[in-house]
Amino acid sequence: MLRLIKHIPIIIAWLSFSCEDTDGITGSENVSEISFVTFSNITNSITENSLVANGIIRNNSEALNISPPWYIECQFYYADDSGNTFLIGGESIRINNSLSPNISLEWSLEYDINNPENYDNFTINDLRAYKQ
Repeated sequence: MLRLIKHIPIIIAWLSFSCEDTDGITGSENVSEISFVTFSNITNSITENSLVANGIIRNNSEALNISPPWYIECQFYYADDSGNTFLIGGESIRINNSLSPNISLEWSLEYDINNPENYDNFTINDLRAYKQ
């Protein structure tokens, strides 16, 4: 117990650095998620150097525009032969156009990686639209 108490200042310092502003980081909690959108027609593919996710986002609002800049992001995952799921990484894109009510937009997220063929069963999750 005394040993743990001795390390409390180090733990507090580590937690302070871990809670820094993370704007722009995939999965950041310090953003305003856009709740009035839906994602559809999501497909995954592999290129020579990347994993790619494509789809459509729709502004479901009857009155609200999504003004630029705004972002779409997701996390890329793969499952091994034992059924364990692993995070590969995340990616986001900046959208520099307004999205009017009841209008859709095609999007694509590309995660650059060595040997993408090793992740032929990759999936995406944590897909969201947000403003910083």
